[in-house]
Amino acid sequence: MEQMALYHNLQYNSSEEKNPRLVFYNEDEEVVKTVRVKKMKSADISSLLDSLGFYKKSQKGEEVPEDFQHLPLRAPRDEL
Repeated sequence: MEQMALYHNLQYNSSEEKNPRLVFYNEDEEVVKTVRVKKMKSADISSLLDSLGFYKKSQKGEEVPEDFQHLPLRAPRDEL
């Protein structure tokens, strides 16, 4: 979870511990895509988030550049 805390615009909800998943929302807070991550390793989840354009800070407390404040760069697609 420490790695996930470095990603901007990503929130962790511990209520899904038995069936962990990533839920992607659009700017209207509508669910766009859900990915089950129970069998994924943290490196796999990081790779997925990187591929979707989520900004990853190099350390906690780092400021997120203004260009990245409202992103991931690419929206999740059905092919995930």
